[in-house]
Amino acid sequence: MFKHVLIATDGSELSDRALPIALEQAKLNGARVTAASVIDLYPYIGAIEVMPTGIEGWQEAIRAQADAAVQKVADAAKAAGIPCNTAVQEDTLAWRGLLAVAEREHCDLIVMSSHGRGGLTSALLGSQTARVLSHTKVPVLVVR
Repeated sequence: MFKHVLIATDGSELSDRALPIALEQAKLNGARVTAASVIDLYPYIGAIEVMPTGIEGWQEAIRAQADAAVQKVADAAKAAGIPCNTAVQEDTLAWRGLLAVAEREHCDLIVMSSHGRGGLTSALLGSQTARVLSHTKVPVLVVR
């Protein structure tokens, strides 16, 4: 059924919850996976002013964090015998970056975690998962 599964990750415990489920889906379907993380290299500039490393140091750190996150997925996929490639996408919006990777890699299933926030909290903080759901035609498996 599914041939290419995109696994969204930011390296957090929350995103790690989706990993075994995504790998199980890939294994059941004989699919390959792409581990994807999205980074914003130019955050709110006021925040940079108080960072001791400056913008270059911050960008290096955020890239290293994303690389480690996708590598964790790649290692788990390799251990499960599932072909995996990785993608670190630059975008100011995580949902848009994930969809760009899914389209570029021709993924036919997106697996991602969600905090499960609703109502006012979701409206105020925004939901990357909700935005992925509302902007894609690809099936999305949400893990809570």
